Amino acid sequence: MKRRHVLLAAAALAAGGIAGRFWRRDGVPQAPVEYRPGGPLPWFNWAGNQYCFPQQRVAPASEDELVAALKRARGVVRAVGAGHSFSGCVPTDDILVSTDLLAGLIDHDETSLRAQIWAGTRMHNLGPMLDSIGQALPNQPDMDYLAMGGAIVNGAHATGKTFGSMPSYVTAMTLATPSGDLIECSAAKNPDIFQAARVSVGALGIVSRITLQNVKPVRLVEVNRVEKTNDILDDIERRCRQHRHFEFLPLPHCTLSATVATDVASGTEQANGSENPEAVHTLQTVYDTVGWIPAIGDTAYEALLEAALGSAASEIRTGLSYEVFPHVRTVRFREMEYTVPAESGVACIREILDTIKSKRIPVCFPLECRFIKQDDIWLSPFYGRDGCAISVHQFGSIDHRPYFAEIEPIFWKYGGRPHWGKIHTLDAARLGRLYPRWKDFQDVRQQLDPDGRMMNRHLQTIFGPGRT
Repeated sequence: MKRRHVLLAAAALAAGGIAGRFWRRDGVPQAPVEYRPGGPLPWFNWAGNQYCFPQQRVAPASEDELVAALKRARGVVRAVGAGHSFSGCVPTDDILVSTDLLAGLIDHDETSLRAQIWAGTRMHNLGPMLDSIGQALPNQPDMDYLAMGGAIVNGAHATGKTFGSMPSYVTAMTLATPSGDLIECSAAKNPDIFQAARVSVGALGIVSRITLQNVKPVRLVEVNRVEKTNDILDDIERRCRQHRHFEFLPLPHCTLSATVATDVASGTEQANGSENPEAVHTLQTVYDTVGWIPAIGDTAYEALLEAALGSAASEIRTGLSYEVFPHVRTVRFREMEYTVPAESGVACIREILDTIKSKRIPVCFPLECRFIKQDDIWLSPFYGRDGCAISVHQFGSIDHRPYFAEIEPIFWKYGGRPHWGKIHTLDAARLGRLYPRWKDFQDVRQQLDPDGRMMNRHLQTIFGPGRT
């Protein structure tokens, strides 16, 4: 990223000779709400778009403490891990349960390559932990700040046509219900609860333990390039077959995309370049400077990016899988993601890019496009079909709502299912039509939480207040 950042900076400098206007880039405050002296301490998420004032915070260090906390709780109970969800799945003004102290390795099996962990374990700690026992996650997202429990129940995923989502690697779970019961579940034990709990948005209780099906440690090589978006879209099936993992990030108002291809390392690769997580701000500077100009804005912006990025050399990262998969996230943003059927992915991406261009939507943050294998988890966006997950982003200092409102109906047109941890506007009635096992999930939810003690305002919207 270093060379590309220098090239983009040069483009921004060149563009600076043209009179332009700039969006405010002062960012959202670290705390989106003020603390009221004498009142509850506010909680807010990483993105700064969700917050609450819980009357009580609990941080159990054992299952016994977790069960006791649930039995004592009065009001709406919600669990929080790393706070990296953009949707309103966490906020409660009653009882907020942190899983931070429920972290670490419980046990493992060398033969089956399975490991049982506490649900509060952060992904960036899990990689070295598993490596020390000769195991590794089969796949993982490109950011590793997540708590594993939250990643699982919200359906986190990475990319790779032959790899499923994170919940698909779970072989067993222990769930603490709102009434304070501990339920062990797997495909063989309480199978309906297992199918519902793996992706549940925390509606059934709080996950305490997770058993993961892992693989042996593997060294990977990641190659980053800048290519023509149309070339990628025309060749996407071959690229997904050719590489162990493949994703691409189309640049709005431009013909270019960043591609990320990751494969098993041969041992001869040499790392080249270094990551700069702030480079996207320079992209914004270029667009702020010329993108607004009537008639020529997009043309000027595209020409500058072509000059800066079109001939940039490939950049290479290599190392153990847990070192290569994640990327640093320091730029605050908002995100909406839907998964459409894999065969509809290209058409959906093209329509989004065409809409941004034709309606001159003022956005420069890249899209993110990934392909994921189907699974059989009831509320997984990949239930019963291979998926193309498409994410749209906006800087935290800019109102995301007008942009997302233009794009979200395109996802609906292609039968998209929203990511449970990201921004969307669907309610229970519309979501129920997207999932064939919706009623089965609702039956389990009614069984485990008949009084709706886990149901904050957001969960009441997406699941309904009671049986549907």
